Amino acid sequence: MMVISYDNILKDHPWIVTPSQKCILSPDSDGFLCGLFMTALLNWEVSGFYDGKILLIRDGLNIEQCIFLDMDVNRPNVRSMGHHMVLYNKRIEHPNFTYQNCIQPNLLRNYDGNTDFQKKYPFGTIHLLLGLLQHAGVLSSLPDRAIWPLLFTDGTWNNLFGYTENCLDWIEYLKINNPSHILHYSICSSPHSVYSIMRGLNDFLRERDSFDAKGFFLEGEYRQGGRNKRTGDKLRITDSKGNIINLEKGGNNKYQIYRREKERIIGFINRICDYIQIEYCERQWQWECFDLIGMVKGDFEGSKKRLNNKTFKDLMDQNPFSLAMTSGGSIEYTLFPSS
Repeated sequence: MMVISYDNILKDHPWIVTPSQKCILSPDSDGFLCGLFMTALLNWEVSGFYDGKILLIRDGLNIEQCIFLDMDVNRPNVRSMGHHMVLYNKRIEHPNFTYQNCIQPNLLRNYDGNTDFQKKYPFGTIHLLLGLLQHAGVLSSLPDRAIWPLLFTDGTWNNLFGYTENCLDWIEYLKINNPSHILHYSICSSPHSVYSIMRGLNDFLRERDSFDAKGFFLEGEYRQGGRNKRTGDKLRITDSKGNIINLEKGGNNKYQIYRREKERIIGFINRICDYIQIEYCERQWQWECFDLIGMVKGDFEGSKKRLNNKTFKDLMDQNPFSLAMTSGGSIEYTLFPSS
């Protein structure tokens, strides 16, 4: 089978291993892991967060100056790295489908949702990123305990057993089955029994749960309660209805992450650091002085549309900023305000 060429990716996208870049993270464990490795190893700065509903970006920066990690940005002048299924039909081109500056595993294999949805990439952005960092000579090894956050992130452990054939195919494509690959121990050669993996993951999940939110900040006050279970690994900047939460105005009328939410997430990030033996570099993580860009979020399921050639073309006519197929028949998308 054809396997990944890390050389070609680094040649086409050298910015992924270029020091001192600004980045925007997805606000969950995959994004946090990416941010931890890039800040500690390449002196990157976390300059904002994007959850598909709002974009927080450090005052004075624009999106072209930043690299989006764990999201697929559909703009030729914006650098990004993600892993979602973004193309519906590879036989039909559209001028607004512009992912040439995005490191995207499904596009690397020319996979589309129409014929290849069951073959889509089953891991997190961090797993592809680690292979690139190793190949570039930035990182040579991981501690044994890194297995737990790496199996947890993006439900990797569920996918390994729930979509076994597809995962095995991607393990070979990414060369993880090669003993020299940085993820070989965590995924291919760990001495753990199935039972010990269950126990190790259960311990990590309980640690994650210890950081569950106890409430949220909205309209000038902190509100206890709400649906806060299993939120320990997620920075919450909007709720399920799209309301902005856990943000307040600071100096110069700019936004900052509410203190309790910031402390909760930094606690989880520091716990991850114990596993991966990477230092949380506080000075390189921005939590305040943000501009807020409100997006227009939509999905086909909510609008009762069926994903097909015509509806995908209609969506691309709107020039979405990001999108992700969530099933074989539906897609979530975000429109930039200027779109």
